[in-house]
Amino acid sequence: MTSLLTTLVLATEGAEGLSGDHIASKLAVPLGIVIFCGGVFALLWSNYGAKKGALIYGTAAGGFCMVIGVFWWFGAPGTPVATGPQNFPGQDGAHYQAQWFPFEPGSETAGFFSSANDLGGFVPLADFLGKGDASEEALGDDPRYTNLNGDVAQADQLMVNLALKVDADGEVRLGGETRGEYQDAGEAGLADEVDDPENYSRAEPFFTAEAAEERLVTESNGTFLAGTEVTIETNYVNEAGETVTIDVDAVPMFAFKEPSALWFPSAVWTFTAAAIFGLCLFSLDRIEQREKKRAQEVREPEDLAVSIRQ
Repeated sequence: MTSLLTTLVLATEGAEGLSGDHIASKLAVPLGIVIFCGGVFALLWSNYGAKKGALIYGTAAGGFCMVIGVFWWFGAPGTPVATGPQNFPGQDGAHYQAQWFPFEPGSETAGFFSSANDLGGFVPLADFLGKGDASEEALGDDPRYTNLNGDVAQADQLMVNLALKVDADGEVRLGGETRGEYQDAGEAGLADEVDDPENYSRAEPFFTAEAAEERLVTESNGTFLAGTEVTIETNYVNEAGETVTIDVDAVPMFAFKEPSALWFPSAVWTFTAAAIFGLCLFSLDRIEQREKKRAQEVREPEDLAVSIRQ
């Protein structure tokens, strides 16, 4: 058995699968429904008729889908939460995933959070998890810390992009006045940094930014926040290819994490299945009651008056 499985795995390695646009990919699910579901319905149809067979099948399928939807929604032993559908048709796979949204201090978004205009209310990741005295090695072995650190790293990148006003195409869109101030500060810093600033020209990219090495987080109004000080830099290069980076500004940036709603598609699935189950069960009960009433009327004999003489 093991050798057979190994042979099958080796035979499929490197095989190119069909694309989602292939006709076979589009027909796979409809054909599966017709073959498997249609076969069961045909059997019920032959025994109970089309209407009653459809209601029996709808009751069984609705009940099963409702139970599996509850498992997807709330989880179960061996089944994590939100393992079912995580988006609706036409939506991208990350539609209900938790997302970071960066914002600037003093912005309209910052007004929703009491700790969003000052980094003084933020603490390092280790302190936030109650492991401020742990060594770097111990923190590296802690899955909670490593997961949180990787999560906040995404927020850092978004805050850096916001500080540089990076658009969807990855281009820096700093305002003209701000750009001019940064250029003047960069040229002044370059003159202090090197002996021959005339031999340096602007590197590509000219404007860059970096988040602070220490990642800071906090909670405000029940929402998880990340904060950092973003250092804006200008870059110069000489004919020998030597690059010089000049810090021109440091601005605080913040981001809030919108909680995920991966459970929502499973909840909709569960309620829809429950509605189908209830409707089919009610209709099936009505049919059963009518059939029992009809059978009872047929079984009741007529009370005929018979003469005593006979």
